[in-house]
Amino acid sequence: MLTLEGKNALVCAGSSGIGRGIVNILSEYGANVTTFSRNIEKLNIVKKEVKEKTGKDINIIRGDLSKNKDIVEVVESAHEAFGGIDILVMNYGDPKVDKFINISDDEWKYSIDMMLLSTINLIRMGIQDMIKKNNGRIVLVTSMTTKNPLRNFSISNTLRSGIVALGKTLSIELAENNITVNSISQGFFYTDRLKNIIKRNSDELKITIEEATKNIENEIPMKRFGNPEEIGNLVAFLCSNLASYITGDNIQIDGGVVKSI
Repeated sequence: MLTLEGKNALVCAGSSGIGRGIVNILSEYGANVTTFSRNIEKLNIVKKEVKEKTGKDINIIRGDLSKNKDIVEVVESAHEAFGGIDILVMNYGDPKVDKFINISDDEWKYSIDMMLLSTINLIRMGIQDMIKKNNGRIVLVTSMTTKNPLRNFSISNTLRSGIVALGKTLSIELAENNITVNSISQGFFYTDRLKNIIKRNSDELKITIEEATKNIENEIPMKRFGNPEEIGNLVAFLCSNLASYITGDNIQIDGGVVKSI
């Protein structure tokens, strides 16, 4: 049976979208969850939502993934609330979507700090608890752009692929400590980010929102968008004892969009 009872999870960017879905599902399976984002008001909504669904109190703290000082405070908060970290789920804010030539050095630097360096720093801190316990789970939530680069997604295509490569490296180095490291390459999930992409496509192609939505749905063999809780269920499985022999993998969850292996 899948259970995360007694496990302490740290989930990044849990105030909305994919992160919110992961927080909800991990809590339903019994994990003690700490999560953070820049928007404390949205975090309070998620905290209330989880309490009503599961009766559990999640630990929330305001924090910016691009700032190492905030990351240190988040890890300290997770220790104060639950005593340590058994599960680390790296989830990120949205990098800029635009043509490569339009992306400034500052925008690249912010995204590198927010995605790549935050992953390095949080893993460096989080694995200390896992090594002591000789057990742990790390899940890196990336994108199908790691296998199928998309136009105008230069930042995502580049940094998420680097994160997957880091995960594969760590899966080798941390295997002796019974720590698994896997990544998820998600497809089109109905979040605010996807809504913004649909609006952008609608404006650029001068078509209706409904037509722009249908254009993307038609690219998906299952002919629908995913919902964040479906990613949450995959994360929960990877963090459970049922997945104890799965490590170094990059798992697609995209309704069949990416055809390569």
